[in-house]
Amino acid sequence: MKIKYIISGALIAIVLFTIGCEKNVLDYGEVEKLTSNQALLKINYVSSYKSNPSVVLKLNDKRVTPIITSRTPFPGGGYNTGGGSQPDFLIVNPGSLKLTVAVPFKKDTGQDSLVLYNTTLQIASGGRYVAHITDTAANTKTFITQEDFKMPDSGFCAYRFTNLMPDVPAVDLYYGSSATVHTADTLLAGNVSYLSISNQFKVRFGQSKTWKIRRAGAALTTATILASYTSASTFTNSRVYNIMACGYGAYPTTPTTETRRPFVSFFLIR
Repeated sequence: MKIKYIISGALIAIVLFTIGCEKNVLDYGEVEKLTSNQALLKINYVSSYKSNPSVVLKLNDKRVTPIITSRTPFPGGGYNTGGGSQPDFLIVNPGSLKLTVAVPFKKDTGQDSLVLYNTTLQIASGGRYVAHITDTAANTKTFITQEDFKMPDSGFCAYRFTNLMPDVPAVDLYYGSSATVHTADTLLAGNVSYLSISNQFKVRFGQSKTWKIRRAGAALTTATILASYTSASTFTNSRVYNIMACGYGAYPTTPTTETRRPFVSFFLIR
């Protein structure tokens, strides 16, 4: 009897251990590991049409996004953008990669109602790319940036600034204490021309300030601000961001129903 009791107890212990382990198993679904001959790609869609149509993005004629609208980096999203707020990238194979922007049917059948844009990306093994799509119709352009995944030291955030405003030849990026006080605005990236990106700069973590964009060389006044944005999420310890100026400077920031107005937005690289 004593031996049977010991065996039964052991069996109970094994069953309880197994159940406990099963509760801690996480199912990540199908996982694809990045290999050295592959690359990473994020697509930053900021074409500012008046109607702001819902679109899908395709690679080699295969959909890679859900239905999105302008100012959406995919995958990952960001701040003052559509989508989430994760530093995600797509895994792609090197070589020529066809990129398509298409409008689906109102009742989405999986087919394209209208193709807005096609281009071809040249992808190299091991690259970390962002393909920025800006402007509209026949003027649509893609600007590709290579990204550095190295994270800054603790206590700092790292940024680069991209000018994606078709009608603003060059932009200055500032931050200051508020959207209406400008005496202490700090210039972080100056005279960044259209379809170009600044060098990386770092800002000490823990600050909560307002980001502002102005035409290059403009005076530090409220009237010269093209767009501003305030969020504590843009200062997260040891993160790497891309800041973008997008939309059209010709349109005022009010009314807010104007989808083509200027924006300053962020998305995460790391």
